Amino acid sequence: MHNFRGYPDLRLNRSSSSNDTSLWPSFTDIMTVILMVFMLTMVVVIIKNADLIDQIRLSRQLQAEAEHHLASNTQVLADLRVRNTDLEEAIRSSRMEIILLTDEAQRLEASRDIKAAAIARLEGENRELEENIRLIRMQLSEKEEELEGAQAMIGGIRDEAERANRELSLQIADLLSQLEKNEATLLTLSDEKGDMEMALARQRQDFSSLEDKYLKLVRPARSSMGKQVASVQYRRDNGQFQYLFKGINADQWEEITRIEMFKRLGALKDRLGEELYIKIVIPDDSGLSYNEAWGFTKTVLSEFDYYYIEGW
Repeated sequence: MHNFRGYPDLRLNRSSSSNDTSLWPSFTDIMTVILMVFMLTMVVVIIKNADLIDQIRLSRQLQAEAEHHLASNTQVLADLRVRNTDLEEAIRSSRMEIILLTDEAQRLEASRDIKAAAIARLEGENRELEENIRLIRMQLSEKEEELEGAQAMIGGIRDEAERANRELSLQIADLLSQLEKNEATLLTLSDEKGDMEMALARQRQDFSSLEDKYLKLVRPARSSMGKQVASVQYRRDNGQFQYLFKGINADQWEEITRIEMFKRLGALKDRLGEELYIKIVIPDDSGLSYNEAWGFTKTVLSEFDYYYIEGW
């Protein structure tokens, strides 16, 4: 008989179920244990699911922040690329100004050398004139001495000496007048040389701001902001002109012919129109004169660049 631990047995048919009293409590205990294990398992699973949901929410938040940072960094990178293009354009303008100033300095130096040669020539002529004057004065002195020695001779010789004396005096006066003119010319050339050197210094000082002032007066500044940038490099190598091309979003320079370069730029202009920005690169060691560099730049920009669609 099952022991109910001091509680009375209130079941019906106690005599008929006496044989099963030892089975059902054991089954009930087993089911109770299984239910407890199931509930504990559910509690553990719920706790783990709550942690997993928190982790998923945190992961999504971190992913959103990463995407936001990526978009910000992409925009910053685009702005930096535009800024880099503008800086390269400013460097190209500075190089063009350097080439112009170099050519102007060479021209002024050549003119100064010509004036210096003219001054040296006039100084040589002055020395020759002074030597001629000295010789004429010596001759005049000799004639005067001869005249003094021949005063006792006939009047015809005296008249001839006087005539020779007058001619020599006129020659001396002409030479002195020519000498004064040459000295005045020498002073004028010296002043012009000083003025040219001062003008060269002023031009070197003022020319750096000339292009910016002109652009401010005429139209807004040219910029690559919001444009599609294609780059062209122009130089002289061993006496031969060299053309390098870098397309939109390209990383490497490609050497091509002038005709091929114009074909590609024409195709870009037809496709992009006012969105096309042409960047001209003139290296420091390009070997080009100012006129060559400026002529190429003007031709390419006026033909294809958005800024000059309506004319140069």
